[in-house]
Amino acid sequence: MADKDDRLQSWKEIASALNREVRTVQMWEKHEGLPVHRHFHSRRSTVFAFRSEIETWAKRRTEMAAPVRAPFAQLDQIAAQPSAPAKKAREAYFKGRYFWNRRNETDLRKALQCFRTAAATDPECALAYTGIADTLTLLSFYEIVPSTEAMPQARDAAIRAIQLEPNLAEAHTSLADVHLHFDWRWDAAGREYRRAIECNPGYALGYHWYANLLAATGQHDAAYAAVMRALEIDPVSLSFQVWAGVTSYLARRYEDAVYHYSQALELDPDFAVAHMYLAQALEQVGRYPEAIASFDTAIRLTGGSSNVIAMKAHAHALAGDALAARDLLNQLQSPAAGKCLPSYDIAATHAALGDCASAVHWLEQACRERHMKLFLVSQDPRFDPLRGHSKFNAVVQQLGLTASFSSQTTH
Repeated sequence: MADKDDRLQSWKEIASALNREVRTVQMWEKHEGLPVHRHFHSRRSTVFAFRSEIETWAKRRTEMAAPVRAPFAQLDQIAAQPSAPAKKAREAYFKGRYFWNRRNETDLRKALQCFRTAAATDPECALAYTGIADTLTLLSFYEIVPSTEAMPQARDAAIRAIQLEPNLAEAHTSLADVHLHFDWRWDAAGREYRRAIECNPGYALGYHWYANLLAATGQHDAAYAAVMRALEIDPVSLSFQVWAGVTSYLARRYEDAVYHYSQALELDPDFAVAHMYLAQALEQVGRYPEAIASFDTAIRLTGGSSNVIAMKAHAHALAGDALAARDLLNQLQSPAAGKCLPSYDIAATHAALGDCASAVHWLEQACRERHMKLFLVSQDPRFDPLRGHSKFNAVVQQLGLTASFSSQTTH
């Protein structure tokens, strides 16, 4: 164990030890894996580091930066790197990530096209395959494309990325998310998330998606710490801010959830996902008119997402308006509703209506569809009315989870 004199207690002390400015060492942590540790305290965190670890990292960085003396005949070859196809592929990849981060159907489809273009331009570009996997995962999660159609392709793309670059954090994160959302292989998902973080401690999405697994298994403090680590790396990420809210929501810290969603909406008032999840938190504290208004905003911004409509039905049910809730459920099950039925959220609405048999029926339907939200079922407060119901417990156990909500939190 490091002695007390080995410990650096702030960014200022870390920067001083490296003889650099604070901003420089913060960038080194984000992009080059500078070993900085954190204590998390509710919405805030403090940093510290060990002088011995910092010195080891600095020595390794210096060695890696040492100039390579190449024969004169090789200089033209070095100057030609990367190849034109590789450069075009990376440009397409980063363009795809821009669209991917916008989290709506139109932009996700644009992102998928960009990533496929990158892979076609340079079949050796591992990042392109991670983009394909991650986009198919989100298209399934938001119930735009059936998971049974998209997720086997996502798995193949993630595995291909690992084959091309075994130490690529993005690739291990992509595969972990397939294991989490579609395969329900919790241990395998955990191994892949941890491997991603080991490969690149500065890859924020690895922490964000690892938080999903931690929350799903009732490790609420650890989930919140993980997503806050993602926010430390990228403080203006809308998705990370929203998921800090989701982890708070699953831990029943609804006011904290509202805070995080509001932070995201301050950055982008039209971010539909933030309106959708804000509405969920508001309904849990009895602010039903505000919740329904937020759902209406999300429905408008998503162009009538069936997923959001089902969630709005749940708010009506909680508010005591069973007629409005059932009307929305009937709309979702009409022939014109589309091929992706939000079975998981329909089940939650039936639970709020007090119809346990129908709720379990729709959860069983969600299992058959390999529904992407099922990983949340053991912690989702909307299913609290079903806890103790034997058939509900059977569904949860089928997933390899526990039916009881875990209050493992110190907040």
